[in-house]
Amino acid sequence: MAEFHFSPRPNRAGEIAWRPWGDAAFAEARSEDKPVLLAISAVWCHWCHVMDETSYSDGEVIRGINERFVPIRVDNDERPDVNRRYNMGGWPTTAFLTPDGEILNGATYIPPDAMRHYVTEVADIWRDKRDELEPRLRELKARETHAHDGRPGDLDPGIVGSIAALIRGQYDAEYGGFGREPKFPQPKLLRFLIDAYRRTPDDDVATMLHKTLAAMASGGMYDQLEGGFFRYSTTRQWGIPHFEKMLEDNAELLWIYSEAHRTFPAAGYERVARDVMRWMDAVLWREDVRAFSGSQDADERYYTLDAPGRAAHGSPFVDRRVYAGWNALAASAYLAAANALGEDPAHDRAVAVMRSLGERMWDGTALAHFDRGDGPELRGLLTDYVAVITAVLDEYETGRHPNALPAAAEMAEAMRRALEDPVAGGFWDAPAREAPGRLAMREKPIEDGAAAAELLLRLAALTGDERWRESATRALRGFVGEYRQWGQFAAAFGSAVARALAEPRLVVVIGPAEDPGARALWQIAAQSDDPCGVRQWLVPGRDDVRIADRGYPAERTAAYVCVGTACSASLPPSWRARAGGSPPTRHAPCGCRVA
Repeated sequence: MAEFHFSPRPNRAGEIAWRPWGDAAFAEARSEDKPVLLAISAVWCHWCHVMDETSYSDGEVIRGINERFVPIRVDNDERPDVNRRYNMGGWPTTAFLTPDGEILNGATYIPPDAMRHYVTEVADIWRDKRDELEPRLRELKARETHAHDGRPGDLDPGIVGSIAALIRGQYDAEYGGFGREPKFPQPKLLRFLIDAYRRTPDDDVATMLHKTLAAMASGGMYDQLEGGFFRYSTTRQWGIPHFEKMLEDNAELLWIYSEAHRTFPAAGYERVARDVMRWMDAVLWREDVRAFSGSQDADERYYTLDAPGRAAHGSPFVDRRVYAGWNALAASAYLAAANALGEDPAHDRAVAVMRSLGERMWDGTALAHFDRGDGPELRGLLTDYVAVITAVLDEYETGRHPNALPAAAEMAEAMRRALEDPVAGGFWDAPAREAPGRLAMREKPIEDGAAAAELLLRLAALTGDERWRESATRALRGFVGEYRQWGQFAAAFGSAVARALAEPRLVVVIGPAEDPGARALWQIAAQSDDPCGVRQWLVPGRDDVRIADRGYPAERTAAYVCVGTACSASLPPSWRARAGGSPPTRHAPCGCRVA
């Protein structure tokens, strides 16, 4: 039971003979002709703990599961691929499966009385009516297989506009945020709005951002004592949270508040950014591995206490596992904060994280998802590739890490080899593999697919290699026929389409690293807020091949602005007078405004 995590409060869930997800458990189910009980939980999940303490501590339920099922317990954070295919609408997920891994029935939290009924009824149905069930299950599986077929189409500005209109329709003008309760922060949607405002300043978009960002940071969603955001609010007013704190959420929100500070420097968002880092550094940072832990547990009593009360009570459990994708999100956020706040320690922490991931999770051919402390596991997930490669590109665009660009290209090649669909384009969520149940059926998730396309568009602009752009465009076209069904979750797709529709824009600074003129030019370039632009600093003697390939004179310190394949005449070092002041004149739109 060492690999399973149960509620920290008294419970009997460990008396269930849980198996880990894998071929052995399903082979046992087939051999004994038993259905499978799949429990998907998370270490931070309040209702998962309640399920352990109630239903999974009920003697009749324990006996029924052990006698009539093969029980499998999966950690959501460790196995997002399993969760994607079997989640019943939240955590805990309680799914009843055939021995081949097809879904018979399921729900989220099931109280003890209902769970006793489920255990008996599902086992009886499988024993008595299996012959009736199996043809229906095969038919459903065939339908779902075709449901994953892409419906490609052409990219056009109307896509960005329709997503913008949907977001506007979901906006809660009274309390900020989007939709009603439960209310989630939705950082990808907020990023879409920041990008939209930067393309075309709009008072309505600014209002949506300010109302939402202020409400989240000032209400119950935020820990006013220790810092950091809770996972979501159970109320429309952002008043009562679910108390878990996730590295993933806080990393993405740190990026949002840092970038919002750059766009709205008088709004006070820098305070929130600094406070989020304070919590991440104090609670999640692991100096022993130079990376962040995954989450801090929900403890409803702890977060109702004042500071002395918390100290006496003891801090909630911290999951010390290292997750590649979430740490990469944190690195990107710390780099954004370093740029927005002018703080080198944030930059240094991001670099430390990326070095640790490179040494721990990347073996030169595939990227691992997590490490419990006994070695990296589960290689090749798209969600990790997109976060890590994006962070490597963010490192490169600081101007301090020239080796980051070839590293990003190497990792992107590995991602394409393992996950790109060579026929229809786009990216699978996991590599082809022999796997039990629905894991054998690969999917193309719109958020991760859009993020992959966006990083490839950046890579194309920075390297001049149009193969990256072609791959990105094919991936985005594959979602044109289905993005509307994703609703506001298509925001990341909208951001990527806006970039794909724009001509690539690149700001290049040429000059020695120690040259004051080059530094002044780079200081201006680094403050550009063009959502479709990229930047690079090329140093003579170090980057001679790239300088020659681009056709720049190496002997002159200058900056160039390139749109598509055309570059402006060089901007002389006299431009340095603007360093530390306002960013350059606002760029032309790279997509559609929110309307």
